[in-house]
Amino acid sequence: MFLLNMVRSLHRMFYTDGLLMLRRTALLPLIFMLSLMAPCLYAAQKPYTTGKFLDIQQKTRDKVDMYLVNTPVTTAVPYFEISIEFGNTDYVAEYTPRHSAEQLPEAWRSGETVQGRVDKHHVYLQRPDGSELTFTITKRTVVDKEDIKEKPQQ
Repeated sequence: MFLLNMVRSLHRMFYTDGLLMLRRTALLPLIFMLSLMAPCLYAAQKPYTTGKFLDIQQKTRDKVDMYLVNTPVTTAVPYFEISIEFGNTDYVAEYTPRHSAEQLPEAWRSGETVQGRVDKHHVYLQRPDGSELTFTITKRTVVDKEDIKEKPQQ
């Protein structure tokens, strides 16, 4: 009888241990999947705001292709530099087109408004067809609108 009780108690002990192990193994993948999904929750896009173009320029910079007898052989690479105002901040940003014939949308002119959003290092402007164009911020300047109004016009 004593031996039978001992076997039953051992069976119960392993049975509960098995359930605890089953709970742990089921809980671990669930926690892992939730931890993978957590960054997606923080990646919500900022809403579009209205900005105003201050200046749009097409410029070129030289890219060294190769050296021939210590002389650089360069190619002109075009890029666009824009100045745009969002709220009380002016941004200067650059965009390098995929090929030299690519142009900015015709509706984008100095003084026109555009929908866009600002990230830490990028400005995302919405094209007239709804797609986005990504510009890299090179300079940002906070402008106090009250100071501009107080200065006399010359």
